Amino acid sequence: MYHRPMPTRNRSTVTRHETPRPARKARAPAAPRKRASEGLRRAASIDEYLAGVPSEKRVVLEKLRQTIRKVVPDADECISYAIPAFRLRGEVVAGFAATARGCSYFPFSGSTLGALGDTLQGYDKTRSALHFTLEKPLPVGLVRKLVKARVAETRE
Repeated sequence: MYHRPMPTRNRSTVTRHETPRPARKARAPAAPRKRASEGLRRAASIDEYLAGVPSEKRVVLEKLRQTIRKVVPDADECISYAIPAFRLRGEVVAGFAATARGCSYFPFSGSTLGALGDTLQGYDKTRSALHFTLEKPLPVGLVRKLVKARVAETRE
């Protein structure tokens, strides 16, 4: 196969095979992507985190917080991976966050959501998060199942 040699370039001349390119315009640095926390600084407590969340999301997340507290009253509130969470006997068993599109529940386990399978129909999910909207928040019974399943995992 015939291979054509690459043209060489001298600063003062351009070879016949190449045309000069126009100078590139300097680009402004890209704006940083908005995170789920939408400009929140790192919170030291759940109250501090919720204070920085828009009011309509705060109401939904506060209700979720109260539900989790009822299911695991002995759990300590903490911040884990920059989101509000609940720690029981040294293991994080639940967490939540405001996102750009709504809210998310985190069981802090890659298997909890998979174990509940059909119970989670109608909600978007990943392996480690359950996403819900303000119009369709998580029902109390479902939160109870999610937390109890995760607590059972930590005992195994």
